[in-house]
Amino acid sequence: MSRFVRKSHFRHVFGQGAKKENTYFDIKLATYGDGNHLAASDKYIIHSTAGGGGPCSVMPYGKTGRIGMGAAKLNVHTSKVQDFAFSNFDSKVVATASEDCMVGVSVLPDDPSTFKGEPTSSLLLEGHQKKVDFVKWHPCAQGILGSASHDGVVKIWDVEESKEAKEFDVGGVATCLEFNSDGSLAATACSNKRSVIWDPRSDKAAFNFKQDFNNAKNIFHDNVGFFGVGGSKMGCHEYHLYDLKKLSEPITEFEVDDSAGMMLCNYDPDTKMLYIGCKGGSQIKYFELNSKGDMHKLSLHNIGTGIKGFYFLPKLMCEWKKCMIAKSLLLFRDKIQPVDFIVPRKSQLFAKDLYPAAYAGVPSLAGAEWLSGENKAPVTRSMDPKNQDATVGGVKIQTKADLIAENKELKEKIKALEAKVAELSK
Repeated sequence: MSRFVRKSHFRHVFGQGAKKENTYFDIKLATYGDGNHLAASDKYIIHSTAGGGGPCSVMPYGKTGRIGMGAAKLNVHTSKVQDFAFSNFDSKVVATASEDCMVGVSVLPDDPSTFKGEPTSSLLLEGHQKKVDFVKWHPCAQGILGSASHDGVVKIWDVEESKEAKEFDVGGVATCLEFNSDGSLAATACSNKRSVIWDPRSDKAAFNFKQDFNNAKNIFHDNVGFFGVGGSKMGCHEYHLYDLKKLSEPITEFEVDDSAGMMLCNYDPDTKMLYIGCKGGSQIKYFELNSKGDMHKLSLHNIGTGIKGFYFLPKLMCEWKKCMIAKSLLLFRDKIQPVDFIVPRKSQLFAKDLYPAAYAGVPSLAGAEWLSGENKAPVTRSMDPKNQDATVGGVKIQTKADLIAENKELKEKIKALEAKVAELSK
């Protein structure tokens, strides 16, 4: 009897957790809100901690070991911080969402070891009427930030101009905030068990449909043509795939597990892999999606202890020599553990089949261009070490601060030239 085996490069992916000496242990953690409770870049790691105001512990990425009370604290808010997000284009710029109804944007030092608690600069964006639950940077446009609050309103901020650009009432308390791959659409799942999808520059919803989940999470699976909704339903976790052309019922319904904690999701568009865990759960399961709407279970990573949250780092940080396809940080009560997801291969050569061009972390258009209605695909970069500098798309964006600095430099040059002319004319 013949048996068909589905072809996949990722069938045998496994998670490899760091040993204790390579973890960030003895952290002082406080968890608020429904986010991941953790964010990171290639320079910094941030999480909430206890204390007056809204303190966040900030530590250098890669400096593992005992943290204790020695972690520097960023405190730009007057109440608890609910969520954080590092800029996609600048790994030292972090946005924070707080119960004080403010959205903070802080610029940290270039050298993480020099950060002692005072940011290089900070900005508070005022406008929400209730606590802010989520912040999310636009994937393609420079200086565009989204925030969702308990007042049922999602605001789009032009950070370069320090002002609100747009707002949209989603009709309920948001349990997530996501952009699609080019930022032309945003989505929230709401406490009224509905998901709303809209163009953030518009005043009308493109799609508003019922999905029957508690604390749902939304993900755009643009490269396979579906929209994902996951959450708790009837005492278990389920994940549904919808075709946006027909939202009356899901194309795929998949029962993930029988846990009841808040679902944690991460989608890797390069491998088409979906990672699912839950707060309080001790497993991370991963699945492979395809354009037919199939959701194939690959394997799982056993942790042994319940996690508080997780965060997946940019793909360009993966070590291709180890055939590493994802790099994550798992958050526990008193530690942060790096976990790498690896495809077992003996060859040390670059595996083209595992690494398509990855998100480059470079803006493809200016914030003003996007706000005017323009859309551009995200900039990608090859992970092949022989072709590391090759990027597809992208533009050189000058921020307001760059223009001010350039203007100041030009004025100094003009002043020096005028002095020289005056000296020669004597």
